Amino acid sequence: MKLFISITVLAILLLIGSSLWSKNTKEKAWVQNITGVVSTIVTDRNHVQTKVNYDSTPSVGGDHHPVWLGCNGDVYEEPVVEENAVHSLEHGAVWITYQPSITGEQFTMLDDKMAGYSFLSPYPEQDSPIMLTAWGVQLSVDSANDPRIDQFLTKYRQGPQTPEPGATCNAIPGGM
Repeated sequence: MKLFISITVLAILLLIGSSLWSKNTKEKAWVQNITGVVSTIVTDRNHVQTKVNYDSTPSVGGDHHPVWLGCNGDVYEEPVVEENAVHSLEHGAVWITYQPSITGEQFTMLDDKMAGYSFLSPYPEQDSPIMLTAWGVQLSVDSANDPRIDQFLTKYRQGPQTPEPGATCNAIPGGM
């Protein structure tokens, strides 16, 4: 019985410690400045069934489709509907887009970074080889081995800028 109590107490302490470490790491990431991040104030976030003319490419937020894209590390081989992607940003996802000329090792490096609340897709119209976008913020990089990618993911994936923190990133059956 004493062993069971000791194991239970140890498990509880580990959970508390893990939670505090995770929160502390996220807080440290939030105050960290990342060179090159462009912030935009996003005022509109209505659900619409129409095409939206966004001010940035790719968009950092705004009105969007009621159906979001699966964004639990999903990798899309074709360009996605931007209005659905913006809805995923509202849920706290980071959208990594790339020019189709990114292949091989560069693509694999991006693919390896996919986890919950992130998704990857080509975006032929963007100026930069690789762009990271979260609600209201964006970063352009030239290479998949740029250390700012991991910094951006840590800071903005479900970060405080998220309009709907905790909203699901699970794909809707029959959705996008």
